[in-house]
Amino acid sequence: MNILYVEDNKINAMVMDKMLSKNHSKVIIAENGSQALKTVKEKNLDLILVDINLGLNQMDGCELLQRFRKLDIIKNTPVFAVTAYAMPGDKQRFINLGFDNYFSKPVNFEKLLSVISNLNTSLSKKTS
Repeated sequence: MNILYVEDNKINAMVMDKMLSKNHSKVIIAENGSQALKTVKEKNLDLILVDINLGLNQMDGCELLQRFRKLDIIKNTPVFAVTAYAMPGDKQRFINLGFDNYFSKPVNFEKLLSVISNLNTSLSKKTS
């Protein structure tokens, strides 16, 4: 599975890469929205994980999601919010904005890997 992780924090990106690689996923890291938009045009992706706060003077994950949704090449690619926003109501707010799923930081990797495994199984069924 090819996964794009959009994250400005290098340590968070390294941890996610290490955890997802255990699941035999290929992880591509983009440090900001501009890199992410370029990557989605160049790579065949199965899943996109997006941090919401991508740094000062950068587009945030919500704006990036809206730009993703305008691109035909990834219009059916699931996009998950991965964020430090973890207050009551945040999950529903991000789902309402158009994210396909939501994971608060620190990420429960067991849960994330389970969701990715289920997604991978459904993708395999579609291609067979």
